[in-house]
Amino acid sequence: MTVAISLAAINLIKSFEGCPPNPEWPGGDSGITLGYGCDIGADPSSLSPWENVLSADDYRKLEAVRGLTGQEARNALPTVNAIIIKKADAESIFETYTLVNEIDKTLKAFPGSGQLPPDSLGALVSVVYNRGTSMDGERRTEMRMCRDAIAAGQDQWPEVVVQIAKMVRLWPGEPTASNLSGRRLAEAALFARGLRGIGLMPDALIKGDTGEQVRSLQKTLNDKANLNLSADGKFGTGTMVGVWHYQHSANVPDTGVADAATRRDIGGAASPAP
Repeated sequence: MTVAISLAAINLIKSFEGCPPNPEWPGGDSGITLGYGCDIGADPSSLSPWENVLSADDYRKLEAVRGLTGQEARNALPTVNAIIIKKADAESIFETYTLVNEIDKTLKAFPGSGQLPPDSLGALVSVVYNRGTSMDGERRTEMRMCRDAIAAGQDQWPEVVVQIAKMVRLWPGEPTASNLSGRRLAEAALFARGLRGIGLMPDALIKGDTGEQVRSLQKTLNDKANLNLSADGKFGTGTMVGVWHYQHSANVPDTGVADAATRRDIGGAASPAP
């Protein structure tokens, strides 16, 4: 069975991963990373596809740092950071190898995820792309909760939206359009969009929506939460973060998705979303 994720999910992954022109060390426990987040330290086998697009000399240099992570990778970066990574090559490897591999890892780590809508599965693939599949330890609590909710069946899938958003706790600070906490909220929103498409979370307003309902939401958030959102009827990152702040202060699940419960709490019964 072929399982695909949505174009929106692919674009989300690519936008957050970026495609630097040279090998990088992203920090922490990461290894040397190429193209769209291809970490040859954490996943040494991911270097293999690059043999066909790099010069023999550049490939040998990267082989020498394959498998190194953390401080060892940081120390080794000067030996490879002058290598030029062509975007066309990075695109090809992302599409033919990395993305296929990440989808496969996601399906294995989250039993039942192959039944998710393409947007929702893609949001989960984005989480795995960034965080891997480990379920061990306190920092992976939400990963385990996502796994269990997916395996429990459709009625529990909305809980995955809550758990992805809860991962924001791991990266303190204001979510933005480019940081990891903002990525988690964007993934939660995309997961919710997939569920809305199959009749779950039907009243939710979600990042990417437009129209008068969004404008009304923005105005109400400005009045009730003392925010300064542009009431333009476009549910972008700013509105998503505004909803997240309101939910946090109102002691309701802070997902950045204006679900039916949040919209009732803000004021007035929720009406069907677009």
